[in-house]
Amino acid sequence: MERDFEDIDRILNFAAEAGRVMLKCGGEIYRVEETIQRLCMAFDINEAEVFATPTTLLLSVYKNNKVYSVVKRINERSTDLNMMKKVNALSRGISYKKMSIEECEKKLEKISQKDDYSNIITILSAGLVTSSFSILFGGGIKDFIVSFLAGIMTKILNDYLVKMRLNEFFVNIISAAFIAIMSVIFVEVGILSNMDYIIAGVIMLLVPGFALTNAIRDILDGQLVAGTAKLSEVLFIGTSIAIGMSLVLNWYLKGGFFKC
Repeated sequence: MERDFEDIDRILNFAAEAGRVMLKCGGEIYRVEETIQRLCMAFDINEAEVFATPTTLLLSVYKNNKVYSVVKRINERSTDLNMMKKVNALSRGISYKKMSIEECEKKLEKISQKDDYSNIITILSAGLVTSSFSILFGGGIKDFIVSFLAGIMTKILNDYLVKMRLNEFFVNIISAAFIAIMSVIFVEVGILSNMDYIIAGVIMLLVPGFALTNAIRDILDGQLVAGTAKLSEVLFIGTSIAIGMSLVLNWYLKGGFFKC
């Protein structure tokens, strides 16, 4: 059935919005572009060109001897594999079930409404992750307990700074410095004899491992612009973590804190 111009505009906006949601969740560029093209094909739009970067999405289609285009800006990015999986599943389901555009829009809107875990679960999970890494790196039971507490406190601080809309660079500097300060305090009061394991464990909350993996995958897939942009973001985050950590540790080693 041939669709009118209004439907084409809605389909175009729906497909672009689905891609924007995936980019916000940290999706790989090739997966986002593939999903958008699959959505367009499900609505009998076979000529679609997609250009996506971590911050911008451009979609252009050719239909009825006319070109329709839309641009989406991605201002916020996080990691939400569950939401990304749901959008990807929706794109595949549309091809099989031939849903109407109204039904598709409602499903996408429902998916976009984040059903995050409660704050208590995410905070406790952060503590469990950091303490597990401290054991993985060779720590003992004391390191496990201390890393659990330090991970919880770091997660609370990080979430607070994000809610304050502080620049990501400064969020990582402050969080890394906070980790270093806690490590020094636990060593100085005699709870721990070595700060290496707690630092190695808790710092994993800040390490952009998922972004680094996506950057490499995009580069290998030929998405040089997007891959390079993500790789630059990874280096930017790594630099901010190193700055925050080195500021505190250098001061401590040169006689600051309890030695002053």
